Amino acid sequence: MKVIRLLVMLGLVVVVGMQLRVCFRRPMTQMPAPELSASRWFNGEAVQMQSLRGKLVLLDFWAVW
Repeated sequence: MKVIRLLVMLGLVVVVGMQLRVCFRRPMTQMPAPELSASRWFNGEAVQMQSLRGKLVLLDFWAVW
């Protein structure tokens, strides 16, 4: 019984620690976007982020598992 209680408490400490790490992360607002390049685009041309500066860009990341 003591072992189970100890394991549960240890699990809670790990989960809370992981959540605190996320809470204290610096927000990414007002920071430049990281450099991305798309080698295969819908029109077949490569695209660099630098060429999209000043334009509205919507990135939609999705996957089917």
